[in-house]
Amino acid sequence: MTNYGALRLAVLIDGENVPARDAAAVFAKVASLGNPIIRRVYGDFTKGGVNAWPRIISQHGGSAEQAGHTSAGKNASDIALVVDAMDMLHKRAVDGFCIVSSDGDFSSLAKRIREDGLKIYAFGHGAGSAALKAACDGFFPLAEPASQPKPVTKAVPKPATPPPANRQLQLAREAIASVLAANASDWMTLNALGIALRARDADYLKKTGFGSLKKLLTALNDRFETGTAADGKTAQVRRRKA
Repeated sequence: MTNYGALRLAVLIDGENVPARDAAAVFAKVASLGNPIIRRVYGDFTKGGVNAWPRIISQHGGSAEQAGHTSAGKNASDIALVVDAMDMLHKRAVDGFCIVSSDGDFSSLAKRIREDGLKIYAFGHGAGSAALKAACDGFFPLAEPASQPKPVTKAVPKPATPPPANRQLQLAREAIASVLAANASDWMTLNALGIALRARDADYLKKTGFGSLKKLLTALNDRFETGTAADGKTAQVRRRKA
């Protein structure tokens, strides 16, 4: 509902600095300050992130002022906003202004409006520009968008390695015993034992589930004994004495 006794306000929005999702919060607060008789948003609405403003400002009874970037480093929308504000100030069309931007470049405009005896308010994200805040009669921070929680990736547990099949282990035990029994000496090198076992079955080790012959013999240490040859390096194995 229009408050006819309230300050006549011009709401001028920097659409490239403040997103369209903030429109509802801005106009709700402005309504408590006065009567926003002028409602405009400025920006290059051909760009993504800004193109929602024409539809949103229309829903709030305002207009979108298209201002493209004509040269590098020059923000035509900021210039258009300042030009319109100075025109309104000269004509005394309003009693106060609401600048919706966190851009400190508008601090000079805010000072000029205040020096002419009109009210000047600013809306923006974060703490806003210190210079802009100091030049205004009031600064109203806009809520930051809620951060989206990062999806929690649950670690997929690796399937446990199944224990070696008893049957395969028994076969390996029998094969090792057979090879050692055929060996001329009491001890047999680990390398020679491996060659002999692979000659019988190239996949014997894979079938037992062990990564090496040494690990397999460790699992069968109740039947077989491992040691080192006289050179102190060569691994060897024999049947465990009763």
